[in-house]
Amino acid sequence: MRQHNQEELFKRTCDIIRPGLLQRETPLIVGAGSGGARVAEELVRSGISHIILADLPDERLLEHNIIRHPLGYRDLGRLKTEAVRDRLLDINPACQVEIHGLDFAEDRELAEHLLRKATQCHSCVDNDKARYAINEMIVENHVPAFFAGVFDGGVGGEVIRVMPGGPCYACVASMLNRSPRFEQDRDESFDYSDPDQDQYRSTAALNIDISQIALVHARVALNTLMEKYELEGGSPMEGNYVLFGNRQSAPLFPSMLHCETWQVQKADDCMVCSGLNEADCASQADEIMASATVR
Repeated sequence: MRQHNQEELFKRTCDIIRPGLLQRETPLIVGAGSGGARVAEELVRSGISHIILADLPDERLLEHNIIRHPLGYRDLGRLKTEAVRDRLLDINPACQVEIHGLDFAEDRELAEHLLRKATQCHSCVDNDKARYAINEMIVENHVPAFFAGVFDGGVGGEVIRVMPGGPCYACVASMLNRSPRFEQDRDESFDYSDPDQDQYRSTAALNIDISQIALVHARVALNTLMEKYELEGGSPMEGNYVLFGNRQSAPLFPSMLHCETWQVQKADDCMVCSGLNEADCASQADEIMASATVR
């Protein structure tokens, strides 16, 4: 390990954030892509000294990734988890970065093992099957979580905060799927309530578009920690859903850098966090399927 001075490293930020307090935290970041790598980097720069980083077993940095990823050609072909780990250690050599290769939608045993070691979870994956799997596990294990996504074309994005006992990702997704605000912005085939739909609506976006949403994601997470430790500058977040516009795109974003924060309520019939038993969930699933068949 190279020589370094932790006091000197955080000299310019310690009056705002106390690294000693944040060292108690262990965030689990699922996804080491363009968004997840930036979130991890911001958390390390804030004083987090232990991170668990997970991605698919053979997820490597490809040439077309470079133009939108913090990593560059020197890491071409490497596993993203390994390359991002080295990037984080270059920022703070004292940071402990634990890396794992797994599919959160398939390897539930290892995923839950990692969640039980974490104090918060960051969903930085690009498909809803994995998001719903993460959502179920963080609800069951009472782990605070943050979900983020960039909208198609990079016009903007969203950050969802899920706190233990509150509305979960499925509650927010259900509300968004019904909201007329998103009718023109999303593709007609996109369904927030379908966990088996792999293609998320973030397909084409510039590096600056992804970075902007990743920074909002990191900001929401950091503010949550500052609020937890009652640090000056940490204010209660007035809601659990942040809608952020990188540029104007009517009617969703009337102006560049347009931002809204909503408080989405828990859905009484949510199959994940409402406390319904298996029989109730099966009955509700049958009703949903019957309704879909009728349509």
